[in-house]
Amino acid sequence: MKKIIFMVLALFLIGCDEEAAKQTQKAKPQEAVKELKAQAPKEVTITKTIAPAPLKSGADIYKACIGCHGANAEKPALGKSQIIKSWSSEKIAQALNGYKNATYGGAMKGVMLGQVSKLNAADIKLVSDYISKL
Repeated sequence: MKKIIFMVLALFLIGCDEEAAKQTQKAKPQEAVKELKAQAPKEVTITKTIAPAPLKSGADIYKACIGCHGANAEKPALGKSQIIKSWSSEKIAQALNGYKNATYGGAMKGVMLGQVSKLNAADIKLVSDYISKL
């Protein structure tokens, strides 16, 4: 009789341990998720302020022209072009746009095409206005 009671008690205890183990296993994933959420870093917002690029000026653009045309646009470029110092802003813009689309220019057409190909319409306006005031 003692053996039967002992075996029933042993089976009961083993059954309880298995049930407890199952409940623990079920609870572990939920607890693990809670624990991970608690350890996870909070949302972080990073902001970076980017300063706008400084605006170009006609003087800045003209710096690339000084070597051939002179500091005050007083020289014939490489001794082959007209002096542009007294030209109006409109005439300079027409010439630069003509160089850009290859409809203007003489001996220096190829050199000028390389120079003006980098300029957009706003740059041409700025540099034309600047040169006309030299």
